[in-house]
Amino acid sequence: MAHTVAEHGKRISRIVFIGLLLDILSFTIILPLLPRSLEAYKEREGADASTLLGTLLAHIAHLRAYVQAHSPSSRFLQQGARADLVLLGGLLGSLYSLLQCVIAPVIGRAADRFGRRRTLMYCMAGNIVWTVIWVFAGSFESFLLARVIAGLSEGNVQLSNTIIADVTDPTTRSHGMALVGIAFAVGFTLGPSIGAFFARMPIESKSTRNVFAFAPFAAAAVFSLALLLAESLYLFAKLPETMHFRRSLADSNVTADSGTEDTEIAQPLAEPIHAVDTQTTTENNRTLRRLNILHFAYLFFFSGMEYTLTFLTHDKFDFSNAQQGALLGFIGVTSTVLQGGWVRRIKGQSAHGDKGLVARGMACCAIGLACVAHCAQGVQGAQPAWTLWGGALGFAVASATVVNCLNSMVSLATTDMETGRRLGDFRAAGQIGRALGPVFACSVYWLLGPSTCYSVGAAAVAAISVAFVTLVPARPAVSSTKKHS
Repeated sequence: MAHTVAEHGKRISRIVFIGLLLDILSFTIILPLLPRSLEAYKEREGADASTLLGTLLAHIAHLRAYVQAHSPSSRFLQQGARADLVLLGGLLGSLYSLLQCVIAPVIGRAADRFGRRRTLMYCMAGNIVWTVIWVFAGSFESFLLARVIAGLSEGNVQLSNTIIADVTDPTTRSHGMALVGIAFAVGFTLGPSIGAFFARMPIESKSTRNVFAFAPFAAAAVFSLALLLAESLYLFAKLPETMHFRRSLADSNVTADSGTEDTEIAQPLAEPIHAVDTQTTTENNRTLRRLNILHFAYLFFFSGMEYTLTFLTHDKFDFSNAQQGALLGFIGVTSTVLQGGWVRRIKGQSAHGDKGLVARGMACCAIGLACVAHCAQGVQGAQPAWTLWGGALGFAVASATVVNCLNSMVSLATTDMETGRRLGDFRAAGQIGRALGPVFACSVYWLLGPSTCYSVGAAAVAAISVAFVTLVPARPAVSSTKKHS
């Protein structure tokens, strides 16, 4: 019977993988389109001071004029209004992540209280609502509303990690978490390319007066909505509740030993199944606090630099939507190959598997940022140097290793009944970094230019990698009760 339940856990992991892949495909469709979407909204309403976008651009222009008066050597700001879209894009990215920071602990606690499946279906409903609004976002205000609802609804990644933690044990946790990384890699490979493909289907409206005016690149939004509807139906039909999966595993083992058939997978749990040692709890809480802080610091710089990448290629090299999709696709393909091969082989082979992968990913990220900083020194409008692709390779290695291995380390340092809360808090710490990082990176980019921006990022990530290796143990302390679970 224990073998049957373990196989059921693998089946649930596959269901989660497929659902998450559809979700990330839908999420990444917009990424290569954002710079030109903002340009389209600017053409429609940027000159109208009565609109929200016109007001924001006017304030940014005044700030640019003030900065130029005190920093005339800033070559990037000399581009004028074209430079303002970078800062506006950073503000949008930070708003989304700030909302994720607020909602992540709520989603984690809801998952522990009401169940993973129910909470996930509520998140899917929110995702569908924001995508419908995006389809008809003929004005910037509507587009902004869609992004706000998106930030408050996206809990799929967090809940996928929680579900996989439910159905795996410490010996298979890293392999299960790798599925999340693979879904990310495949999604970031195909999603931007899909977005670029549908961007060539011009069904958007030019007017902002009609409530049902289509958004720029509305065809991509329609396809994103179709993916979310398919994901919702699939998860509703296939995904069981997993909150008490580990209790059912223990019950199944007892039943098997007594020779009695029992195929129940999820039974209500009256009391926590682990009484964790006080010393172990203290040690793991200290480790979790350090992981949260390092997660925040890493994503503060990584997400900021990652967010400005498409703005760099658009501004510096005038990349088309197809070229943007190709660059992000290269990152995704490379990350997928690494996830499916190198990362999965190393995970679990030694006590230092997750920690070693995180350290290597951070180091490659720092090298990649240094490569992009070198590339950004090139001539405006020229073809990008090979270092741009070297930087993309660094991003790919980091995407394949750092966050999903950190999630695995966090889940191993928690008890079963607080997995949702702990992963929610961990995600919230990262989302604070994602909220502040784009504003910081776009501000540095806007004020000092892209080369300085990426140089600062490279130095910071290198320092964070040293702190991680120094401060975080390879494995969490394990209580005597958890050893025998």
